[in-house]
Amino acid sequence: MSDGNIARMFLDGLTRTDKEGKSQLAVAKKVDISSDQKTYTFTLRDSKWSNGDPVTSHDFAYAWKKSLTPSFLSPNANLLYIIKNAKEAKEGHLPLSLVGIETPDEKTLIVTLSNPTPYFLDIITHPIFFPINNKVARNNSHWAENETTFVGNGPFILSDWKHHNMILAVKNPEYWDSKSVVLSHVKMIMVSDDTGFKMFDTKDINWDGSPFSTIPVDAIESLKASHQLRTVPVLATEWIRVNTDVAPFHSKKMRHALAFAINRQAIVDHVTQGNQIPATGIVPTSMGLTDSPYFEDGNVEAAALLFNEALQEMGTTIQKLPEITLMYASQERNYLIAQAIQNQWREAFGLQVRLEPVEPKVFFDRVSKKNYTLSIGNWFADVNDPINFLEVFKRKDGGTNNTNWENPSYVELLETASHCSDKKERQAVLHRSEEILMSEMPVIPIFHFTMLYVQDNHLKDVVLTTMGSIDFKWAHIDND
Repeated sequence: MSDGNIARMFLDGLTRTDKEGKSQLAVAKKVDISSDQKTYTFTLRDSKWSNGDPVTSHDFAYAWKKSLTPSFLSPNANLLYIIKNAKEAKEGHLPLSLVGIETPDEKTLIVTLSNPTPYFLDIITHPIFFPINNKVARNNSHWAENETTFVGNGPFILSDWKHHNMILAVKNPEYWDSKSVVLSHVKMIMVSDDTGFKMFDTKDINWDGSPFSTIPVDAIESLKASHQLRTVPVLATEWIRVNTDVAPFHSKKMRHALAFAINRQAIVDHVTQGNQIPATGIVPTSMGLTDSPYFEDGNVEAAALLFNEALQEMGTTIQKLPEITLMYASQERNYLIAQAIQNQWREAFGLQVRLEPVEPKVFFDRVSKKNYTLSIGNWFADVNDPINFLEVFKRKDGGTNNTNWENPSYVELLETASHCSDKKERQAVLHRSEEILMSEMPVIPIFHFTMLYVQDNHLKDVVLTTMGSIDFKWAHIDND
């Protein structure tokens, strides 16, 4: 049950995103913040697990430290690194006992951060910060694998789970805020994108599309015409990672040539068709770093000039270039984006690029091992802060970068931003960071995301956040 959107149905953190998109206290009823903005003292409200056990501070400490255990595989453990000594503990350099997480009693959780972190109360809405019933987990390491042993503290209980087929969630009577939960149950069905769309069309389901599935591309135009398609901007960016150790992409000019030649507006108008925003930087413009593009979209003339200069500097010709492959996770949407970019590069340079679709699991494995030349991917914000995008490329061995690129000035600026308490100054530092990233171009931005979905008109108060998450806590069916 790794999907965060599903986890939110069954688990509740110290804070939770409300219907207005703001983080509010949830399991925590009170928080005191130290004058240096590095120590947060949470007082927990009276709340229960679905088996009747009280939710305690030890459940949060257990869950967080479990993710920080060096031998425990946790893809989002890096989000915990804002806590004092968390990164050092995950890397095995310090014991978990020295991590800045204290539980003086069952109702008090004290968290000490490495630096002031203005978005801390927002980021702890992320599932990596959810609690785990430590009594249950210590007695059964497989507790989360089926409905008979699963224990949650969220709005719903896991009632039935047929793996790769269906999940049934029913209202949790033990939930501390059960009065806000109207739906008696939510049923999630795992089917193909085409089947899901047909089921919505025949009114067999109330929701189809983001964030659970993808609306079939060939259905988008008709959905727009019938005013059924809904779109919501998301803090997420589609991009191409460039392996800067692989020729010819050790050349910065070659990386820029490919970036400049992409016509992003054409891609969002004719391929994705979901009101996505062409991206000339990796940070979504709504985050306020800059209103000015870092380069001109689809500037084929400048791209061709850089391409030829790169070839000359490398002492080669286009005919002598090694085979260039563009890898992507096999899905219709990804194929269409890759095909459009392939055609644009062919028209701009006469460059032949081989498309390489691979299964998602293989895709992520190869990217993590840097076993690729070019790869289409994306990043969804974990928190509404530009640093969440920029830190992806902070260290070449950081686990998310995977481009073999690292820049000392870039690292230094991000370190400065991490210690900066003045918001205006911090934004300026982060802007300079993105300027460096775009001047080096180890990653080529394509567009900023929107969520595309269709929704039963009778289904109300489903919460969609700018981070691309969904919450059915307040949802209800209005048949009037």
